[in-house]
Amino acid sequence: MWLCPRRNRFPLQNWRGVHSCTNFSVSLWVLSFCWCFAALRGQNYHPTVNTQYGKLRGVRVPLPSEILGPVDQYLGVPYAAPPVGEKRFMPPEPPSSWSGIKNATHFAPVCPQNIHNAVPEIMMPIWFTFNLDIVTTYIQDQHEDCLYLNIYVPTEDVKRISKECARKPNKKICRKGDIRDTGAKPVMVYIHGGSYMEGTGNMIDGSVLASYGNVIVITLNYRVGVLGKHTF
Repeated sequence: MWLCPRRNRFPLQNWRGVHSCTNFSVSLWVLSFCWCFAALRGQNYHPTVNTQYGKLRGVRVPLPSEILGPVDQYLGVPYAAPPVGEKRFMPPEPPSSWSGIKNATHFAPVCPQNIHNAVPEIMMPIWFTFNLDIVTTYIQDQHEDCLYLNIYVPTEDVKRISKECARKPNKKICRKGDIRDTGAKPVMVYIHGGSYMEGTGNMIDGSVLASYGNVIVITLNYRVGVLGKHTF
């Protein structure tokens, strides 16, 4: 408000100027508020859930379709203790609990592997060999500490959809069965292939399946090659 002169310094005939300046400052404040609100809306929403091991923070991802609702992704969720050191060739053990909130917004490292020399190409799936360069981009970050899940949870803003359907009942999203319930959902677990020599659950994005099928989709990493022999 420093742009405005103080009112008690001016006679009554100058109040019009003060009023104009006040309006200008209020408009400036409103514009600033709107800009901040827009900036907040542009940020990703990070849902938080409780597990028996601690709290997880994920990220809500919108899908480019009017009939698919957003999906909450929880990436890099530990399902076992790091299989390193004395635990390298041992069966997996439960993960340790954590305090605070663990970020689950990025993929964890993939299990150590070498897709170019581990298995002859004739033994690989056709889709795998045709997309070898793309697959390679998913296995750059490797580490023995790799026993993690990726969880894709469908979400629907039922109130928003109901309001939208009341306004435009002919929209595709309003067809029977598209408004999801908020009860328990079935779970689908995808275990990647690769002859127990290569692969990672990080390559499979379960978002579309989760949203369209109204199911929770889980992908995972498991130890491969010599590190995965007799273990999972």
